[in-house]
Amino acid sequence: MNRHRPVHSESGIALIMVMVVVVALGIMAAHFSFSMKIETRLAINTTRDPDMEWMGRSGVELAKYVLAEKMRIPIENQFDALNQMWAGGPFGTNEVLAAISLQGVPLGDGIINVKIEDLERRFNVNVHGPVITSQALLFMGVEPFQASVILDSLKDWVDPDIITRLNGADEESYLVEPNSPFPPYLVKNGAIDDLSELLLIKGITPEIFYGFQSAENPLMPTGMGSSNFGLSDLFTTVGGYQVNINTASASVLQMIPGMDENLAFEIVMTRAGFDGVDGTEDDLPFTRIQDLMMVPSITPPVLQSMRRFVTHRSNTFEIIVEARIDDYTRIFRALIVRLNGRQFATLNMRWE
Repeated sequence: MNRHRPVHSESGIALIMVMVVVVALGIMAAHFSFSMKIETRLAINTTRDPDMEWMGRSGVELAKYVLAEKMRIPIENQFDALNQMWAGGPFGTNEVLAAISLQGVPLGDGIINVKIEDLERRFNVNVHGPVITSQALLFMGVEPFQASVILDSLKDWVDPDIITRLNGADEESYLVEPNSPFPPYLVKNGAIDDLSELLLIKGITPEIFYGFQSAENPLMPTGMGSSNFGLSDLFTTVGGYQVNINTASASVLQMIPGMDENLAFEIVMTRAGFDGVDGTEDDLPFTRIQDLMMVPSITPPVLQSMRRFVTHRSNTFEIIVEARIDDYTRIFRALIVRLNGRQFATLNMRWE
């Protein structure tokens, strides 16, 4: 007897094969479509980069204008504080500035958001490095030997000679045993240009640089209550010798020799006014250094010892500009220095 293969069995196999092919083609088409969509979006964004750059530059110029116009306002031009418009506060405006916003500014096909932050709110590491760093490490509870390694290595990093200090590090040290996760590198032997360079210096860990994140960390600050800060919160690479008493945080203020946590807290609470919040309508910024005598615990001798470390003005600013066209966003950062009441110099500008 002749055995015949069922026709419906062959048809079923063929149908399955067709379905597999259709699904495979569908997946390939979807992948191709998605890839083309991404490529098209990248191409569009690339063509927008020149527009983005000009939007970023425009944001920097807007920030300069706001800072310059503030200097034309009586009394407000005598100090820089967090309750003024440039810092996001309600004061420090005139008729011109009242019509200006730093947020959601329409420009061309997009919008820009501008943030201004003075750098005198932190210490200049290239000026105060060893002195203030030793104070910071002490408050952070860093073990004394590790602190001495950091201080000696910091000095070796910035000085031009090749002499290695007792607990410091020379070029061979970083070539043989660089800080993780960096590959071998040479000593800078020059001023610190970017604060992240501190992560390259022997003894400085991410926890010390960024701050201690866990109460179980054995290096948690002692005598600091719930305070939590790292070197990145205390230092900058540009700015003057003094810190602005109106914008510096309590963590920064307590780094001043002779200052303690309680006095730094009193200064911040005094300038913040009744609500205890910086940058609001009831702020009482210090228009002169002598106004620090309003702080209950400050005596004339204490004020005299503080004078060389503090000011009530800021002259160096970081401008952060967010430029956005549709869903494409770029962040620009610029450093500017006030030369006089109306003029500023741009030190550098970059985008992220």
